[in-house]
Amino acid sequence: MKKILFFLFFFLSISGQAFSNTISSYCDIGVSEKNIKKINNLLIKKIEIDVNKYRNWTVNSIRIITGNFRFIPQKYKQRFEAKILVTYEGDVRCALKGRIRHSGDAKDHIALQGNSISQSLDVILDSGHIRGITRFKLFRIGVRGQSEDVIIQTEILRNLNYLAPRTIKVNTRINNAEESVMLFQEKASKELLEFNKRREGPILEGDQKFFFKLVENIPDNNQSNWDVGTPILRSQSIKAMLAKQTNSNLIKKNEYYKKMSYNALTNLNLIYLYYANRFQDEKNNFHFFDYDLDNQLLGFFNKDNILKLDIYNLLMQSTNSQHALSSSNRKFYWNSIENYFEPINYDSNPNIDGLGPTTTTESFRLPVSPGLHKAFIGLETKLKSLNLSRIHNNLVKSGLDLTKEDINKKINKILLNLENLKKTYLNIHDSVLKHNEFREINNIFSKFYKALDEIDPNVYLVKYDKNYKKLKKCKIYLKDCVSLSLSNENIVNLLEGELVLSGAEYQYVGQSTKSTEFIQPYLIKEKNFHNFKIFYSDGIEIKHDLEKNVLNINQNKIGARAFILGGELNDTTINFNGFKGEIEDISKHLIDTRGLTGCLSLINVNIKNIIINSDKSSCEDSVNLINVTGSIKTINIQNSLMDGLDVDFSNIEINQANITNSKNDCIDLSFGKYILKKTNLSICGDKGLSVGEKSFVELDYIKIASSNIGIASKDSSITKLKNANLENLKTCVTAYNKKQEFYGGFLKIKNISCKDYDEKVEIDNYSKIIIEKEI
Repeated sequence: MKKILFFLFFFLSISGQAFSNTISSYCDIGVSEKNIKKINNLLIKKIEIDVNKYRNWTVNSIRIITGNFRFIPQKYKQRFEAKILVTYEGDVRCALKGRIRHSGDAKDHIALQGNSISQSLDVILDSGHIRGITRFKLFRIGVRGQSEDVIIQTEILRNLNYLAPRTIKVNTRINNAEESVMLFQEKASKELLEFNKRREGPILEGDQKFFFKLVENIPDNNQSNWDVGTPILRSQSIKAMLAKQTNSNLIKKNEYYKKMSYNALTNLNLIYLYYANRFQDEKNNFHFFDYDLDNQLLGFFNKDNILKLDIYNLLMQSTNSQHALSSSNRKFYWNSIENYFEPINYDSNPNIDGLGPTTTTESFRLPVSPGLHKAFIGLETKLKSLNLSRIHNNLVKSGLDLTKEDINKKINKILLNLENLKKTYLNIHDSVLKHNEFREINNIFSKFYKALDEIDPNVYLVKYDKNYKKLKKCKIYLKDCVSLSLSNENIVNLLEGELVLSGAEYQYVGQSTKSTEFIQPYLIKEKNFHNFKIFYSDGIEIKHDLEKNVLNINQNKIGARAFILGGELNDTTINFNGFKGEIEDISKHLIDTRGLTGCLSLINVNIKNIIINSDKSSCEDSVNLINVTGSIKTINIQNSLMDGLDVDFSNIEINQANITNSKNDCIDLSFGKYILKKTNLSICGDKGLSVGEKSFVELDYIKIASSNIGIASKDSSITKLKNANLENLKTCVTAYNKKQEFYGGFLKIKNISCKDYDEKVEIDNYSKIIIEKEI
């Protein structure tokens, strides 16, 4: 204690400000096509953080170290304003502003190290970004397992199209501490989703607010967690664990996102309740961290989705990362389009070369999906097909000094671990497998009620009454329910598990009470064709001319939608004929509970020489392409309620585009690579061509008339145009930075003619427009 007090006095007697307040919160790098391309690929040499109220920060940290508690209370996790300086290779420096707090539940996240304090940090940037990331953690080396393996594992996961945070080994200096190596890892947020080509949607995780209640008063002493009985106590408290949504501000966008969030959380709560009834029952007696959430439920009984989830689980086990599978550590993205809970890798603690797992007491994990044998084959095939050169290149950018041979050894060790795991699963007794098969559970809430009553009997449960479309608050056992009116801000807190009113905590339970009563986004129909499958809602009529390869889609109801998911379209013509009547309330039809913005959407599709015709859509987008690759021969769109053509995460060449009378943008391109040959746009309510979110676009010829803005290139996008003919516009061309996680825009035009305009060029300080010749 005397040593700690001495260090406290020492810390408070020296300055905590290592660089001046006058440094601007942006990067000392010029705006150019080359720099926009390279900045997010530069190696990070150092991250330096200086807290504004340094003395207060140090006192808080010392109180964590000296506190007689085993798990760190929330009151020590308040945020402090700070300045962040990032130095990249080539001595490119970015000075940013943000807020930091201590990160981590246990005390392994903080320690005295020489004459300074070493601790894990949670960082939110208020200005600028680091490689497109604005929310991240800096972990002490070792608290997330083998740091090298964490980076390798997350890179492999992204190569296999799983959601995994970008993870980097970096040199850091925090306040006056000596320089140290830490693990930089982005948090699960919109940025992670978009980097991995997913639309924004609910992100959910296990809600730990009751999980630590039974162990929060256990003192910090020399005894292990096993000695003081925390696994036993947490195996009890986890039965009161439901889920929470970590990005609940999504509900403020519109009522559809609110309904999507309610439904997603209801469904995941049911899955957690099912788990609470299974890991300890009449035959099972597992510790909470040895038993898994059921992939059949997470995958909504869809074989393809269950296979994806099983492969993920096997990869975690074959990298000795069982810690990531504990129900208290799980994170998910509600994939509303494919209708399943997609895992987000988190807190894995991998040790690829280890002799076995260190965070479980079991050699196998239950329950086992019926098709697990396919998952073993699938993972083995995927690992052997990895692009070693691409992985090596990305790992070098992530701060690892490894050769291709080193990486290959790691992959081979994972394959060996997988083979040994297969032998273990083959030896599971049939009676064990049989008992842990999925089955419906009566009174699925009973164990939850009992556990919660022991932990905090004063909690109010909140359910959604689907008959009256309102919330109700109830006492435990859903007794004495009364109507509950909440503001949107309170609903955000409710879904995030943080609502406290008049000293009482509130827990959202949802609207379903049966183990299989999952809420579907809406009932959809489907038709199978030779190379693709189309899904559609009520109000859509599908006609297919096989001889001419023409697909006619008729919208007979406002806001009705059709989407093609997966497969191939070759030399196909799609005609979308929209609703012919009047549309009274636009806001009701822009998006649906699947998150679809297009009346016609193509998702994860390979296309070749297709033709798309659309007229009179009643959605946010007439045509929306998501993660589509290939070529469009011609696209004709007219009379759009909002955007004409919206394309995300795609790589497409369009030979000819003709779009007229869109009440918002005629063409909106995001997160992709696009080539447009001949483009004619007119009567666009906002932009003729909008290029954003790190897109690269090349155009041969474009004509834009009678619109607000002609061409906009923004947010780390590069737009290169040979010939532009623009007329009757408020602004001809513009480039700017709109979103924090991006830089400015770049626009280069070889020949341009612009007539009848108010402003020729609008540009901000972070962007660049080059016009070679005006005609």
